[in-house]
Amino acid sequence: MTQGPESDPVRVRDAVSCRQWLDALPTQAQQRLSAIDALLARLARPGPAPDSLFEILEQVRIDQIRAIERCVAPLAGLALPFPEADWQRLGSALASLRASRDLFKRAYSLMLGVHGDDTRSIIPGATNALRVVMPLARALDAQARIVSLLLRHRVAPLAADWDALCVLARHMRRSTFQDETLIDELPLVKPTTARALFVYPLLLQAAALPSRAGAEAGVADRLAARLAAKVGYRIDDGAPQPNPYGPTLALSADHAVRLDAHRLPASIARRRQQWLASTGEAPSRQLLPLTGSATLALLADLERRWTQVSLLTVSGAGGEAGSNGADVPRNARLRFGLPRIHAADMQPVLEARAAQAADAPYEYSGRWEQNTIMRVALGSDVDRRDPVTLVMAEGEAIEQVEEPEAGRLTLLRHGSAPRAALGVLVAIARDSGLSLATVESIEQIPGPDYLRLRGQRLGVRCWRGKPVPAGVRIGEALFFIDAWLLPGDAAAGELPSLVLPPRRAHAGTCAVLREPDREVAIRFASLIERGPGYERLSLRIEAAPAGVQG
Repeated sequence: MTQGPESDPVRVRDAVSCRQWLDALPTQAQQRLSAIDALLARLARPGPAPDSLFEILEQVRIDQIRAIERCVAPLAGLALPFPEADWQRLGSALASLRASRDLFKRAYSLMLGVHGDDTRSIIPGATNALRVVMPLARALDAQARIVSLLLRHRVAPLAADWDALCVLARHMRRSTFQDETLIDELPLVKPTTARALFVYPLLLQAAALPSRAGAEAGVADRLAARLAAKVGYRIDDGAPQPNPYGPTLALSADHAVRLDAHRLPASIARRRQQWLASTGEAPSRQLLPLTGSATLALLADLERRWTQVSLLTVSGAGGEAGSNGADVPRNARLRFGLPRIHAADMQPVLEARAAQAADAPYEYSGRWEQNTIMRVALGSDVDRRDPVTLVMAEGEAIEQVEEPEAGRLTLLRHGSAPRAALGVLVAIARDSGLSLATVESIEQIPGPDYLRLRGQRLGVRCWRGKPVPAGVRIGEALFFIDAWLLPGDAAAGELPSLVLPPRRAHAGTCAVLREPDREVAIRFASLIERGPGYERLSLRIEAAPAGVQG
């Protein structure tokens, strides 16, 4: 940014000159934030008196928050992981908030020393003067904004940020102003108290935002901001302690927090009744802009997560390999979506021809590619004998982090393409075989100081059965399309099923199923489930088409 004399931070000496300086800044959000960051860097040098420093920071804070909100607004709804430019946008907002937090901490320390013993309480290191404790409250506010900004954008906060939040909350609790309503033009929580500022990010963490779609996450965010002031807490050093009053969050190796959430069920019940009794454009309906069943299900789930006695270990608090430290990451392969194998590739190949396959030229028949680079790289007949190998060769290597419960996996992925989305279909190849799953949660994992993205943590729900790539020709279609075939369980009365592109078939549709070694006539029975880019339908095998070997 090219700065003129009017935007030179040297001009700022007190609250009045700061206001004049802010009024002269460019209106573009990123330029305005860059100028504010330059001022904060200058204020970090020794010089301003404690009261003057705090007055300047109070002036700057409002403009800073507004500029940050405008800068990060384009990130809402972006597919994950963020592209590099958008990650840098988020990183600049975090760096600006950290600079502001550190200056408010410095102002608090200076004011606590300057104003002497007349403001101190009976608790060592605390104060009974609101004007002295306000810089500490603003530092806590800045740290709460850092952590909540990360959580709302599905980024796992680093342990250092959870620790900083706990340390600031402890200092604030030692004062007499933990539940004092603080004046704030741009409040993060309502009512604005130190208690609410600390608890709000904890409720966001417990709400499992990485597993929620945008509308649900927005409702959970707004409810957390309004209910945080009603929650009690206790900060423990090290390992979490027993808690009969609500959830316990193990935030890092150094801090755990016990929540007392006994007041939340009544508050959530009131909101549920207000929503049921309201209609149309009522404020309660605007706060919960979901369908009736979705709203009630969300409120019930949030009440369970926020009030039930449970232990929630934040990802990374006990190491990346799992909460119990027993699981060692193992290599696996991940592939998004449906397979891509032409029908000709699924047919058996004579051994005499297989020996020549590796040296065969690239052929393009006018319709399908027969010898792509991937097929040639796999060798002569590997792809012909094992279609799964061919399909998963197009995937990516990942780390299997943990298996938190039966049928669910948590995977650490380092690739960025294709971008993941909730509900998408994935195939996972492990030592135990191939399985299909759907993505239930996505969380971005930052590197040190948030300078770059280290990867994504995917939570997936695995389907039963071992899938195989297949082809299906539906109705009078001329060509086969690719699909996943799940065998079903005859003993349990579970029919086989096909996973194929959406809106291609429905119950009662006839088709021909092509497996690696046979073709059979089938009839689709019913729709089992659907998601982004796929439908899963059960099927019944009728007979083998004439002239095809079974």
